Amino acid sequence: MLPTLALAALAAAVPVLGSKDDAFNSHMHRDIIRRAGITSDVTQVSGKAFDFIIAGGGLAGLALAGRLSEYSNQTVLVIEAGSDGSDYANNIDIPGYSYINSLTRPNMPTDWQYQTVSQASAGGVQKRWPRGKLLGGSAAVNGLFWCRGDSGEYDDWAALNPGANQTWNWAEMQKYINKAEQFHAPPQAQATQFNMKYDASVHGTSGPIQAGFSQYIYPFTSNWIPAWNAMGLPAHDLADGSTRGVMITPSTLNPTNQSRVDSKIGYIDPLPPRANLFILTGQQVTGIVFNGTKDASGNVVASGVSFSAGSGQTVYSVQANKEVILSGGVVGSAQILQLSGIGPQTVLQPLGINTLVDLPVGHNLQDHASYTLYFNTQQIDNWQQFANNAGAQAQALTEWQQSSTGLWTYVNEAVGYISYADMMGSNASAATAAQALNLQDMANQVTQMHNLPTSVQAGLAEQYKLLQSRLQDNTGQLEIILTMWGSGPNNIGIQMGIQHPFSRGTIFINSKDAFTAPTIDPSYFSVGPDAQILTAGSEWVRNLAKAGPFAQQITGESGASVGLTGQALTTYATTQAGTEFHPLGTCSMLPRAQGGVVDTNLLVYGTNNVRVVDASIMPLQVSAHLMASTYGIAEKAADIIKQAHWKPPPPPQSSTAATTTEQESTAVPGQATDSAVANAERPASKGLSSTAKLGIGIGVGVGVGLLLAILAFLCCCRRKNQKKASDEKGWYAQGQTQDNGAWDTGAAYREQDSFAMGDVPGRPQRPFSTAPSISTMATHDLPGQGTISRSGSEYGNLGAGDLPPGASHGTDSPYRDYPTPGQNSGISTPQGYPQQYRD
Repeated sequence: MLPTLALAALAAAVPVLGSKDDAFNSHMHRDIIRRAGITSDVTQVSGKAFDFIIAGGGLAGLALAGRLSEYSNQTVLVIEAGSDGSDYANNIDIPGYSYINSLTRPNMPTDWQYQTVSQASAGGVQKRWPRGKLLGGSAAVNGLFWCRGDSGEYDDWAALNPGANQTWNWAEMQKYINKAEQFHAPPQAQATQFNMKYDASVHGTSGPIQAGFSQYIYPFTSNWIPAWNAMGLPAHDLADGSTRGVMITPSTLNPTNQSRVDSKIGYIDPLPPRANLFILTGQQVTGIVFNGTKDASGNVVASGVSFSAGSGQTVYSVQANKEVILSGGVVGSAQILQLSGIGPQTVLQPLGINTLVDLPVGHNLQDHASYTLYFNTQQIDNWQQFANNAGAQAQALTEWQQSSTGLWTYVNEAVGYISYADMMGSNASAATAAQALNLQDMANQVTQMHNLPTSVQAGLAEQYKLLQSRLQDNTGQLEIILTMWGSGPNNIGIQMGIQHPFSRGTIFINSKDAFTAPTIDPSYFSVGPDAQILTAGSEWVRNLAKAGPFAQQITGESGASVGLTGQALTTYATTQAGTEFHPLGTCSMLPRAQGGVVDTNLLVYGTNNVRVVDASIMPLQVSAHLMASTYGIAEKAADIIKQAHWKPPPPPQSSTAATTTEQESTAVPGQATDSAVANAERPASKGLSSTAKLGIGIGVGVGVGLLLAILAFLCCCRRKNQKKASDEKGWYAQGQTQDNGAWDTGAAYREQDSFAMGDVPGRPQRPFSTAPSISTMATHDLPGQGTISRSGSEYGNLGAGDLPPGASHGTDSPYRDYPTPGQNSGISTPQGYPQQYRD
């Protein structure tokens, strides 16, 4: 009996020493004994339990998964409706190829194929609304633009959430965007040729997302910045907090091999085997599972999610021990919440959906709307010629494969932003026009148009005040992009998009079927100065086309816009305009009394453990493409979640008093326990029977000597491990008392898991940061990307030798063989897919 009791004592002691609350394991990599990974085999996860379930494997979802799974004693499941993208390698990896052979073309399975309802103020027609449907999401199919908004725009987010628990302002967003970024300056010769201005000090240096510049830039682009300078606009790094001005912007590409870097490539592919991270593809989350339990504050507790491959197909479920996190984007996250009974009762009740929490999910939709003017030029090369020359494309592909150079490396990078004063001619004119806006009248129009709840009306009033203020400063109000895809030979396009629309739209489900697309109504140009800004911007662009070196290079405007002015130009511009791929706001981070869906911890109001982490939480538009901001949101969200669930180890005890630690059970895959409910309620342990107590007492009495010896030995080992761990890693012990200055309570969490592994057989070593990252709950920056391309994932498919039958290894090669493509799908004119230059 004595050996049995000794073993029992040891087993009881181990969880205390190595529990999930204990955030550090100095040998965590030894726990990684098999490879988890990416699979489409639903049997690998169905009916099992995970600590965190992430609905959506897009930009934010994979970034968040990479961060949360850094601790191997926390299990993470990502469920993605699309594929892993391996069948579309060229379209994803090769920058220029992804433009000409876009994955958002009609009928492509990598696009959700959304369409808006008819837009009464934008030509009375439906507009295509492409969104990426594959791992990496829209980051795998977009235009690669890496840019962030004006400092004042993020400060407005904070102003809309006064006194909040978490701060979301410029300083916070800048540091978290930089945590994601690894910036690469352009070669000096290229910077000189194209008048590039950049400030490396405002960029990140060791994040997982590489930001670099195209190896090939069309020579005509050298006129871009001088022309803007002639218009009085400065050239500077637009990442410095001021978006008014011009630059050649970085793109999310690896400058070493000139290939795209999305969230899969940056956050997942470089990982060594990580047994606690599962990524399921080809399955769409159909709803959040609530079992009727509420916490002490009356918030509903999610116990898991349901998912399926399609309408009428088998519906599966998994359980969430801790949280359900929605990263489905502006459409998907709103849709899942509404299907789950969280949304406007006026929308849910007619569909027969029980309203668990009446929230304005789907309101406050905002999008950048843009269109292009075309101009004839002197004899130049442009992309229109290249796109219609199969021989040139094949030759360029060979060059790209052999040297990572040539035309396939090109993407649009020439961009600038102008203020309202630039369009109106002076600061005084802009101020007069802005102050003349009738904010209440606009709010009334939106209220009538979309039946706004009272809370949303209150929030809209605050947003309008901020928008009115931004019209009177130097904030960028119109984005302007040079596109070398002209309407024909010797032709270029200049695209423009409004950045701060007063118009507001909605996204609402119209069916209980998760596979029926929701109703999308951005209500473009429906109120306020939106249309007038686009018209005034068009006139400014016409003047730009005559400025500086453009005066000699551009011979005149071309196409149906020639000669149009006033209302005729407005009608043309708004009819031609469509999404710039930057929608946000349907799950806005605002006070609940002002139409908020999530608080500043990104928790959905009225729920205990449901968060939203994607662009849908942004409450107000920014003068930038949304990719960098969304990475920043994911990085900050990871730290927020870690603060909520990872308890730091206490400092060494100076006395012999025992320290008790409240335990949280971690259900591993295979245990379908409802741990989320248990974690929410935290019930006290039940007592043992008298007989059991007597038996245990006798056993403990007999084995007390050995037990004390074992415990003393374990405590000694733990002290040694803690000392070693603190020397090697550093601990974060926020709120703990200092022990004679021996513990740095301000130190951030360091990498505690597989990112910190040493050499892994067969794994090419890549440099990565060993310093604390800039966040308050930091982990290591992920490994810097080397020459790996998308197919070089070391986090490939589930290993056939390590997991049940049915899964198979992905390719282990760090390079992909790119077969020579055929024709470019018959697309020969920009009208065939006018959105391919934007993200």
